[in-house]
Amino acid sequence: MWIETIIMPREEREPRPAPPPRDRRAALLAAGEESRALRDDVMRFLSANHLLGAVKWMSEPGFLPLITLHCTERALEKLRSAAEFVVGRASPVDAYQPLTSTEPELSSEPVPMAASAFARYS
Repeated sequence: MWIETIIMPREEREPRPAPPPRDRRAALLAAGEESRALRDDVMRFLSANHLLGAVKWMSEPGFLPLITLHCTERALEKLRSAAEFVVGRASPVDAYQPLTSTEPELSSEPVPMAASAFARYS
């Protein structure tokens, strides 16, 4: 069973001084770098603990320091024990109902053939 897991970096509890104002482009670049660094840290942790096979999917870095992955229960417990991450858990991935049917619905009733509709015009 695969579990959807959300990972964020652990923050320090000490108050931070207000950052100086900066332009949006620099803020987006810094946020992207922070997200890439978090993903690299998670990958290093998974590799060091031989958990790469216990991960089915991992999100790409974005503009928030947040990684989503689908992993096994064992990988989730190892990630939760790591001091550098805050790890949350969502529902098991297999519990989600698909939005659309992946299989055609089959009826037990016979389907009339189109040829019978044309038979009356001959």
